[in-house]
Amino acid sequence: MATSSAKAATPVAAAQFGRQQQLLAELAITDADLSPAAELAEAYTRLGRDDEAREVAAAFTAAADAKGQPWPLARALRTQGLLAADADFPAIFDHAIRLHAQTLDAFETARTRLAYGERLRRARNRVLAREQLRTALDIFEHLGAEPWADRANAELAATGETRRRRDPATIDELTPQELQIALALAGGKTTRETAAALFLSPKTVEYHLRHVYQKLGIHSREELAQALAPDGN
Repeated sequence: MATSSAKAATPVAAAQFGRQQQLLAELAITDADLSPAAELAEAYTRLGRDDEAREVAAAFTAAADAKGQPWPLARALRTQGLLAADADFPAIFDHAIRLHAQTLDAFETARTRLAYGERLRRARNRVLAREQLRTALDIFEHLGAEPWADRANAELAATGETRRRRDPATIDELTPQELQIALALAGGKTTRETAAALFLSPKTVEYHLRHVYQKLGIHSREELAQALAPDGN
């Protein structure tokens, strides 16, 4: 039902984002941070209006390049990933995720991972799709973004995996950065690998990990993996 509602809302969203884009153009506002182009391009893509999506994505990429900051660059790369050929989109999305790691915007990170997972699923790479979709779902649930969590959960179910809902009394107590660190470590990354992926020092990762342990009432990496496991086992 959530998927059907999203499809029904897409033409409305495209029209609304299009009006916002036009208004910014009329006011000569070119700052990529204020642009709804990422949302507009995605809406066009979902409507099958790929030529229009590419036009919006190209203009947005130019504006993001001019800005030169991780946040708009990551969003611009997401629009490119939505439209890229099957052989090219993984590298584009991976680049976007590395840039997201330089920002504090967990929601945008989750949106990019969701889009990545959707493309991987359509490309029949269910194993990698699940990795991205699980992380996206975890972040959306942590942020209380229920419509987005429902969408990620539906995509995850389409890969053949079902999962329990998180316990809000524990997981929701983590900050977005603590959650990112916990997910990386629970997924098998070392402290140094997690630090490199999130552009932090290993000591900073260990500092946040101690807080994660305290909040979840656990004492080891094994318990952390169990606490964050999709099936709760």
